[in-house]
Amino acid sequence: TDTGLYTCTATNAAGSASLSYSLHVQAPPQLWIGDGESHLTAAANTSLRIHCHATGMPPPQIQWLKDGQPLDGQEGVTVSEDGGTLLVTQVGLGHEGLYICQGSNWAGLAQAEVQVSVLVPPNIEPSAVDVAVPENGSASLECLASGLPAPDITWYKGHEQLSAGAGLSLSRDGKRLQVPRARLSHAGSYRCV
Repeated sequence: TDTGLYTCTATNAAGSASLSYSLHVQAPPQLWIGDGESHLTAAANTSLRIHCHATGMPPPQIQWLKDGQPLDGQEGVTVSEDGGTLLVTQVGLGHEGLYICQGSNWAGLAQAEVQVSVLVPPNIEPSAVDVAVPENGSASLECLASGLPAPDITWYKGHEQLSAGAGLSLSRDGKRLQVPRARLSHAGSYRCV
């Protein structure tokens, strides 16, 4: 770089004089997240680290924002002393959003951003496990599954995977298995996954 000490010297028969200048070249900040990611996903109840790499002269001051607001004091979120790493200790749905790493020095301002999505593992709410229905009566079995993204649901009778047909119908989201006219052959152990 051109940073350094520059000296000019003037000389003649009577002597010499010199003047020195210290030159400091400033470079505006450049920032990037991790390996250049623009989108990160994290599972609920895990931890998440976001690294913001910054270059510039003098070294830029780092500030973090979430959805345009400074991140100061958000619960469960800490920032390293140098500002370069943001840590979410226990990810929740409230941590989803656009995270911005902002760097500034005398030479300028720059930012890098990353969208964070939170995944929630599937969960099935317990419901009645023994269902009795008279022959030719109707039965409805529910699989109240939730998660992000919405989970795919598969029904089994014993070890055999079920699909609509043969006297059975499935709701569009797969959460309800209908037996409109129960026959003895429908008796058995059903499960949803």
